Amino acid sequence: MKFEQIMKPDQWILSQTFTVKVEEIPQVIGPTFMKLGGFIQEQGIQILSTPFVSYKNMDENGGLDESAIEMEVGFPVAEKVKNAAEIESDSYFLPSYKALSALYVGRYDDMTEPYFAMMDEIKKIGGKFSGISYEYYLSDEEIPEEQQETIMELVYE
Repeated sequence: MKFEQIMKPDQWILSQTFTVKVEEIPQVIGPTFMKLGGFIQEQGIQILSTPFVSYKNMDENGGLDESAIEMEVGFPVAEKVKNAAEIESDSYFLPSYKALSALYVGRYDDMTEPYFAMMDEIKKIGGKFSGISYEYYLSDEEIPEEQQETIMELVYE
């Protein structure tokens, strides 16, 4: 797996946040993408890049409290969405950040090891993991699980 140090640009976000148990994650992601995507299409909002899921409360080793995972499901958009509250969502400005990025190909359930490898790489380059990760899903559900492509980003200081 090849790692790349990146500087993510400032961007507007339209998203929903949740606190869930680990087993509830799959039931949250799909319906939320559909809800936000439908709203974006209906409102004529310009999407800037791939939708994402972000995990907010990871510890310095990449661990999560599996009974209370803070997650965000969203889309980078061209500007603030003033009526986001209509669909119980938020629209906010996300300042630029440094991240370690990697393309992962495989089953979602097998992403633990790549996360740990990325944590090690952040330490090697003298960084400190911020506790926030982003996953950008490049494949749709029709692609076999072993061939699913995901860009993983771990934010660091």
